[in-house]
Amino acid sequence: MKIKKLSQVTLEEALTAWNKGFEGYIVPIKMDTQAFVNRIASEGLSPEKSIVVFMHGEPCGIILNGFREINGRKIAWNGGTGIAPQYRGKGLSAAMMSEVLSIYKAENVHTAVLEAIEENERAIKLYKKAGYAITDQLLYLNKKLTHKEIGSLTESHLAIKKIYPEQLQSISFYDSDAAWQCQWQSAKQGEAAVLMSEDGKEEGYILYKRVLEAAGRTERIIIYQLNFTDGSAYEAMTESILGQLFLDQDDSIDFTAVNISVSNPASKALLKMGFEKKIGQVMMKKTL
Repeated sequence: MKIKKLSQVTLEEALTAWNKGFEGYIVPIKMDTQAFVNRIASEGLSPEKSIVVFMHGEPCGIILNGFREINGRKIAWNGGTGIAPQYRGKGLSAAMMSEVLSIYKAENVHTAVLEAIEENERAIKLYKKAGYAITDQLLYLNKKLTHKEIGSLTESHLAIKKIYPEQLQSISFYDSDAAWQCQWQSAKQGEAAVLMSEDGKEEGYILYKRVLEAAGRTERIIIYQLNFTDGSAYEAMTESILGQLFLDQDDSIDFTAVNISVSNPASKALLKMGFEKKIGQVMMKKTL
């Protein structure tokens, strides 16, 4: 076994390691070169601190890592651990995790975080063995809403104010502990809005990405964060904020909430609106 930095290997070798590493995975995440490069850039992953593993000269494993300063502490995110099928269950993953944790310690990381699909018992067992503990349950929720059905639910006394994703961190109830891909740093190309009461009070916010059809209508909206102040009328506010995202020409929009916590009242509101659970994940953390 030979371990190299991602920055030391060719793009083709890295992509081979990724695609082989996630072969037969529960959720298909095979990528082409452009998608792989885009992922590294958009999620703030570090080529110098990520690793690619070789066996007999062939790339067969990969762990991508990202680092951020959040609330004065350095956080490391494992953005994907993949091992080629023929090397799974043979101790390679434990060696890779050991190498990565050494990198984290050298980088003075305070907390290491990752997500794993809830059915992936082998991966969860590996991470627990490495000292990670489950701290949250996360949901992917989806529903196609029509303008007509959501329009009848919208609270008229609540308005949304568009802001830049970067401005969310100044909101007192912004969730800086959200899953890595749902933080504003990973959604700079997205949009954000604050839900305002009549007296100008911030009642909630949403971080999202709008995907448009060629004709300019909204095809779908990916919700990265949806949060409200304590004691808010969560259900009414969820309906209101989604309803106000419709453009004049939109008849319907396919909404997907990504990695929303089961403890977030907004997830309960979405489920009550008829959103379906598509995927469940666990968030895991390790304090170094």
